Amino acid sequence: MRYQYGSDGGAVVTDTDGDVQAGRSGTVWTARAGGSQVTDILNLDGTPTGGNVVTDTRGRIAFQGPDEVTATLWWDTGGGIRWAIHPTETDRIARTQVETYGILASTRGEPGGTATLDGAGHVPQDQLPDLSDSYVPYPPGGQAGDTLIRGAGQAVFWGRSSAGTVSPWAALESQTAPRWIGHRGAALLAPENTRESMRTAVALGVDAIEIDVYKTVDGGLMVMHDTTVDRTSNLSGSTANLTIPAALRGRIDAGTWFANTWPSDLRIPLFSDVLADLGNTIPIIVHCNNSGSGAAAVAEILRQELEQSVCIMAWTETELAAARAAGIPTLLLDADGVLSGQTYAGLLAAGTGYLGVDHSQASTATIQAAAAAGLRVVVYTVNRRAHYAALPTDGSVWAVVSDDPWYVRGTSAIRASDNFSAGTFLHGMQTVPDLADYRGFFTPGSPSWWGLDASGTVIPEIATNLGYASVMQGYLGPLPTTFTLDTDFVIDVSDYATASAQILLMVGDRAYDDQGGGAANPNGYSLLVRTNGTLDLFKVTNGVASNIGTAATAAITPGTTQHLRVQVTATQIIVTRTNIAAPNALTVTDSTYRGGMYPHCAVRDTKSRWANIAIS
Repeated sequence: MRYQYGSDGGAVVTDTDGDVQAGRSGTVWTARAGGSQVTDILNLDGTPTGGNVVTDTRGRIAFQGPDEVTATLWWDTGGGIRWAIHPTETDRIARTQVETYGILASTRGEPGGTATLDGAGHVPQDQLPDLSDSYVPYPPGGQAGDTLIRGAGQAVFWGRSSAGTVSPWAALESQTAPRWIGHRGAALLAPENTRESMRTAVALGVDAIEIDVYKTVDGGLMVMHDTTVDRTSNLSGSTANLTIPAALRGRIDAGTWFANTWPSDLRIPLFSDVLADLGNTIPIIVHCNNSGSGAAAVAEILRQELEQSVCIMAWTETELAAARAAGIPTLLLDADGVLSGQTYAGLLAAGTGYLGVDHSQASTATIQAAAAAGLRVVVYTVNRRAHYAALPTDGSVWAVVSDDPWYVRGTSAIRASDNFSAGTFLHGMQTVPDLADYRGFFTPGSPSWWGLDASGTVIPEIATNLGYASVMQGYLGPLPTTFTLDTDFVIDVSDYATASAQILLMVGDRAYDDQGGGAANPNGYSLLVRTNGTLDLFKVTNGVASNIGTAATAAITPGTTQHLRVQVTATQIIVTRTNIAAPNALTVTDSTYRGGMYPHCAVRDTKSRWANIAIS
């Protein structure tokens, strides 16, 4: 059979001012870009069009065929934008209109009634209405040129397609570089790849989101990144060996691994759920992580008619094949961007226009060369402003993928105090690489505390980092040239007398690990407040710390609230424990580093917490 294209009578074509474009001519193609021209199409009255479709006096597009084709076709007026035209069974439209607009069921199938349904529940051909004239009266708020359009779930609504209306992915294309893509939703602000993480990213106004899909043993698609489910849920074992019913049964804890204050009943989402939530509202990059996931993802995308909203991403071209065949944009991941066994021209010729590279492995020259060849270069995963500042600024970076793009691009507000009362992580709260996902715990109350536990090294990440943990408080930076930092702190547990709670002041938002676990090699200052009361101030030069001042103060009783003030003047750094009597201070004359510093809270073999952090 031939399917009708143009929904229930055709999408209405208008210019950007909303004026109907009657008699506008265009050709029909098999793909959004490239593809081949379709000529075997008919007008609604069955006459051949010769491959050309002209809008009628109402600006509508409508045509039939070709035979048995149910894929989206594309109408091209030569202006650089192709309109997506979807196929629809005409009898389904008729039945939908009957159901949507309240025609009494008692009139169906009766003499003179709306239509007689055959044994298969279809409207017989001789009773199908002429859908090109099947308008119902305009609802309140309707305007001239509106038409009935089929939406998700076959719902019919009033709307229009115009030259100013483009698909989510086309809208992303039209933006100025670099575009900002939320990695796994908003992975530093909410548990990655959960619906909560994706909703966070959308609510905060990201340009697009990236999610991960895994094909399960029963053929389903779960949204998860790792090869095992252990890290981001309370389940255990191979992600590929999950089944859909097993993942959905009972309470799945996909939240508390992220922070102790998150709910314990967040579940691993289905890919179909994510598309239903966000489809056609924001561009989605779908990272297909295991064999067969690419084809399975494309099948679901086509089922939900969302091919204009997504891009398929994978490490192998094999997983991109189904998307290429469906005309869906594809992105190949290659860490250094050099490619192995492939060329930039070959990748483009194969149908892939996007290349994903690691910011720490791809050189500026490589990024520029790939962009010059015609590829759109997407750089991942950029979580620090220092890393973003190192990227080329000539437009060769098409998009930036980040766990916290609002912090990296500087659109999140610089605060003068903490926000621990929210009970979750704020922009720029990032740990050192060796600690993986561990960023501490929250204790709600008055005051509300946030802390790190390195006592006894019982947390695996801290155990492998020899009892050291540090988290940047990026929302407070960059700090001015001179400032005062005040904070309450508690050392709850200490493994020995010289174990410490610490305040670091690092130039730029680079990580500092006194175990040497990172390649950041920052400059700045490191203040240790030891359990025995000793204050030690270290100057850090290219990641190497040297002591520049020591003072003895009263020992700290575990579990008691202390107050610390750090004053940075033009020439001195003054550290005072304001809640105890003298001797309670350390003054060091040093002006090596000033301006652009970011504060960090750290521990060495203690369980410590902080509250009421304030900058003045």
